[in-house]
Amino acid sequence: MREKSRYLLALYTSPRRRGNTSLLLDSASEGALEANIDVVSFHTARMDIRPCRACESCSRDGECIQKDDMQEIYPHLLQAGAVALAAPIFSMNICAQAKALIDRCQRFWAMRYVLGREPVEAELAAERRGLFISCCGRNAPETFECTRPTLAYFFHIIGIKNWVSQTYAGVDKAGEIRGVAGALSTAREWGESLGIWASKA
Repeated sequence: MREKSRYLLALYTSPRRRGNTSLLLDSASEGALEANIDVVSFHTARMDIRPCRACESCSRDGECIQKDDMQEIYPHLLQAGAVALAAPIFSMNICAQAKALIDRCQRFWAMRYVLGREPVEAELAAERRGLFISCCGRNAPETFECTRPTLAYFFHIIGIKNWVSQTYAGVDKAGEIRGVAGALSTAREWGESLGIWASKA
């Protein structure tokens, strides 16, 4: 893998800064740093990321007409060797902040399916890794089933073929994830595994 791609992009989308998904992503990031993998983080709920307008401007040139804080994130979505997105469940699906970010990746869809240009080179896409982190207050693991098509689309459209989920039901109040056996350590282990991945890529 090219040297400039050997880092983790950590996307915190929850409006609760020290909430459960944030703690899990913190652990994954700490594991990556321990493995000598740099981490670039964005707390998107505190950024100016507007919803997709469905204006189809990106179908002309692959660029988004809206010039907000997504411009900071776009390059990393295509370049980072690993991308982790942490989003809690609100009203039976991922939070609005996460969905807005994913919807704004429409420009990459347009690049591929309208303009016939691959956003990410095939060799890099084969090596990249992804992680989806989520928690919900409802004590029903099937709650996360609705997230899978959306996250599958997200990772596909940014050129990540190898991605996994770490989801935890029945976790609601801030910090409750600390009481779930193995949750934080599992996230940390994923981050640590990036060191082995980078050395082989």
